[in-house]
Amino acid sequence: MRAILHCDLNNFYASCECLVNPELKGKPVAVGGKEEDRHGVVVASNYEAKKFGVRCGVTTFEAKRRCPEIVICTPKFEVYNKYSHMVRKIYEEYTDRVEPFSIDECFLDVTHSKIFGSPEKIANEIRERVKKEIGLTISVGVSFNKTFAKIGSDLKKPDATTVITKENFKEKVWSLPVGDMFGVGRKMQEKFEKISINTIGDLANFDKNYLVKEFGKVGEDLHKKANGIDDEEVRLSFEEPAIKSVGNSTTFYKDLTDKKEIQLAFMVLAESVVERMIKKGIKTCHTLSIVVRDSDLKFYQKQCQIPPSRSSDIFAKYAEKLFFENYSSKKVRLLGISVSGFDEETQLSFFSQEDKKLDEIMLSIRDKFGHNSIKRASALTNEKIASSMDRVQLDKIGDD
Repeated sequence: MRAILHCDLNNFYASCECLVNPELKGKPVAVGGKEEDRHGVVVASNYEAKKFGVRCGVTTFEAKRRCPEIVICTPKFEVYNKYSHMVRKIYEEYTDRVEPFSIDECFLDVTHSKIFGSPEKIANEIRERVKKEIGLTISVGVSFNKTFAKIGSDLKKPDATTVITKENFKEKVWSLPVGDMFGVGRKMQEKFEKISINTIGDLANFDKNYLVKEFGKVGEDLHKKANGIDDEEVRLSFEEPAIKSVGNSTTFYKDLTDKKEIQLAFMVLAESVVERMIKKGIKTCHTLSIVVRDSDLKFYQKQCQIPPSRSSDIFAKYAEKLFFENYSSKKVRLLGISVSGFDEETQLSFFSQEDKKLDEIMLSIRDKFGHNSIKRASALTNEKIASSMDRVQLDKIGDD
């Protein structure tokens, strides 16, 4: 029988801040952006802060009101990456199948790691080593597939091991809310609840044919997983996952209301997306999506097909077209661009080839002399919007 672990670092971001500054240990700590830059939102907090109701999404102003003693730290991505890699090195001593799920989560396949003991013994040993050698705690789910291992790691926190077997999964899993199911997002949960699927057990016992009819392959897959049928493998440590999309988004220092400001924002985002495509070796794409958050914090998303391209000018052009044809909001808080539908090298038009070369030249100059060493003339019209990519990573942190 397969033995899969899901290791979830507890309060990872706030815990890393405490490792960097030991004086913070035991104090309520949150990670968030600078209020003056419109990133004044908590994106992660430790258990001490959560006791006061300080959670992801709360403004830093409200966090301080709820907990006057709280310490708000700005993100330190190099620190988070450092500790994430240190923990992963420990995982890799037990198996060559270590698949990152996020910066603070990993799946491990220890089926063939019997030399280290039972799966539960391995999980407990890893927990103790991470705590002793690095100073972080993890919760580990142990099961016979990835779905139940992921659920298991969420059942006991912090610093705990939960074992879910073929014999006990109905008892341990089926009573949980369907939203706790790996792969069920908020919108899917709402659709399930409308047809009286409130728990994972409800999903497991629901008519499969109806689920297939209503939700297609997704419905069939979720029904199988709720019943313990999940054969998805854990990737080898050195295997790279197939890239399905590349994108970037950011919250701006003020609500954007002017057409030229929005155009500049899309150009800055488009440049960053192209840079990522170049670094990942992606030649072209043919689908572009934009995401918009207005001043009322409502999200909107649209996508369109584009000519095979890897050009920031083309990305910005289609992003602007999508925006101005579909959104009437006069106050924009966040914008994002994402591209997908990647192709092998495709024959591009002369102008697309020239645009592609321009992006590559700009990237090589920035890599050598710094990001601000070369700019488009339009970037000079608003330096704060043009430099928004310096803060973009904040939107990528999720609460743990």
